Amino acid sequence: MKKVQMILVVGMVFCLPAFPQNLAVFSDNMDYFYVFDAGQITQLEYQKVKNFSVGGNCILYKDSRSRLKMYYNGEVTELAVNEINDFIALDYLAVYAYAGIIHIIENGRAKTINTHSLNYVAEDSVVAFYDDIQSYLAAYYRGRIYHLEDGLIDYKPSSFRCGDNIIAYVSARTSDLMVFYQGGSYKLEPFVSEGSYKAGKDIVAYMNAADQKFKVFYRGETFVIEDFPPISYKTGDGIVAYVDNTGRFKLFCNGEVIDISSSEPGFYDVQNRIVVYEEQGYFKTWYKDQLYNIENYIPTKWKAQWNTIVYIDQNRNIRVFRDGENKVLTYDIVEDIALYRDVIVTDKGLNNHNVYYNGKKY
Repeated sequence: MKKVQMILVVGMVFCLPAFPQNLAVFSDNMDYFYVFDAGQITQLEYQKVKNFSVGGNCILYKDSRSRLKMYYNGEVTELAVNEINDFIALDYLAVYAYAGIIHIIENGRAKTINTHSLNYVAEDSVVAFYDDIQSYLAAYYRGRIYHLEDGLIDYKPSSFRCGDNIIAYVSARTSDLMVFYQGGSYKLEPFVSEGSYKAGKDIVAYMNAADQKFKVFYRGETFVIEDFPPISYKTGDGIVAYVDNTGRFKLFCNGEVIDISSSEPGFYDVQNRIVVYEEQGYFKTWYKDQLYNIENYIPTKWKAQWNTIVYIDQNRNIRVFRDGENKVLTYDIVEDIALYRDVIVTDKGLNNHNVYYNGKKY
């Protein structure tokens, strides 16, 4: 592996405000809708909700009459009365759109960032969108709108993708692969359309068909990590998991390539900085720079987010892997499990739920 480029990111490194990440939702056997918020359970609706999305500091949901509402800081606010199907609550931002109008919610406040966009991508703290009337590609980040490319009347962007705090896109004019990161745009290299790229937090992994090399942009530096295209790859928070051209399973993490396995996993997934994968029938994870063998079989139902892996074991017990420790969460027989960051919700049937948070059962 070699570094091929140093990109100086000028200015201070912005830190997003801390927020609790302790929200969850469930419905009871009467379809009443409840929110769990840092140890407090509150009923929000007396009728069945149609859809919901749980974010880091707010929850968006459609009530029984299709009104879009937000739960934030203990209060419920009605956002829209018309039918809105395009909405999502993320770790930091929340976004909803209707008829080309994009609204973002930041710190509990909603505002419109564009009124003529039919194409946008949103993650954690950034939103990328194309204005179809004024023909520009833009980004919303930390309270500001940045124009990435203007005057695109005859050059509509072919693709753009977001990680939690980064945007990767192919310039509609020059066909260069570009990165928007910490308020600045940086050219990586001319990009051939047959190539591919994916974005995560602080990171963009890409394969350019021009030279077939597999590269990573990570916090201002560009690395060549393989001389040949990978069979597959996935990105997370400062991490890339991939299967190289020989079938070896590898990670790019903390600026280095780590050889995980000599054989291609049956499956693998990246959630934040957790990598979950199968190796010869074993259920394994890469977590906080260490490898762990969780089980000698693959659970039929499991979920992973943030610092938590939760699954139903062979005895139908609920087990949780966190901070390097694997233990039984509950011996209750459950029908389903939900994971909202580090908050676990179990369904024992007939919408009989328990919430597990910070070592306590609710």
